[in-house]
Amino acid sequence: MQNAFRSIGLIARATSIMGNRLFTPKNLQANQFLYLLRILENPGITQADLATQLHVDPSTCLRAVRKLSAGGYLTRETDPTNQRRKRLVPTAKAQADAAQLHGYEQALLTVGTQDFTPGERLMLQELLARVAANIEGLNDDPDRLMATVKRAPHEN
Repeated sequence: MQNAFRSIGLIARATSIMGNRLFTPKNLQANQFLYLLRILENPGITQADLATQLHVDPSTCLRAVRKLSAGGYLTRETDPTNQRRKRLVPTAKAQADAAQLHGYEQALLTVGTQDFTPGERLMLQELLARVAANIEGLNDDPDRLMATVKRAPHEN
């Protein structure tokens, strides 16, 4: 089982490296393409909601949003129902890169599951969603993880 988590880490690192290499010429660095992709999928999303979706801390999200804004990829518009809330809206520049960003994500999924049956793809999606939910639940109770570590037998 330990190798499964190492594989998840490898996938995350490899896709991040490839994405950064691919989108650096567009001045999208340090995984900013991930932020932009989510903003394109959810125009008007708040920074807090974006941070939650990407599972990053608010200060990390703020830095990425500022760089995207400075690069002309998004604007911050005041929410008409709450003047303190800012909505993140992709610009025409971002829209021009949307197809390439979505294509990158789709290509990764296609290549990563190229020899899977449709049933295996669905099973992978369901199992990874369960793992993610289990791990995300630890954010609220990190002591639960340490209690589990103390009593869990070690697997190779």
